[in-house]
Amino acid sequence: MVFGAARPGAVVVTTPNSEYNALYERLVGMRHPDHRFEWTRAEFADWCDRVASSFDYQVELRGIGELDETHGTPTQMAIFTRKGAGDE
Repeated sequence: MVFGAARPGAVVVTTPNSEYNALYERLVGMRHPDHRFEWTRAEFADWCDRVASSFDYQVELRGIGELDETHGTPTQMAIFTRKGAGDE
């Protein structure tokens, strides 16, 4: 709905990086009970690319938090910018 109907000029999406969970010693399952999903970096990048392509957005991926060379950052962020949004 956000990308297809509302079509804002920019959308910021964050989600936990499930790969980073391996660094939390006592964690079993997801980081928080209200999480419906936690994606790997590859899963998140794939979803972002599909959304951007389907709804005419550009997307920039970033990490949030301390970088682990193997597991990435704890949180991942996508900044979607609608193509042509600045031309209106």
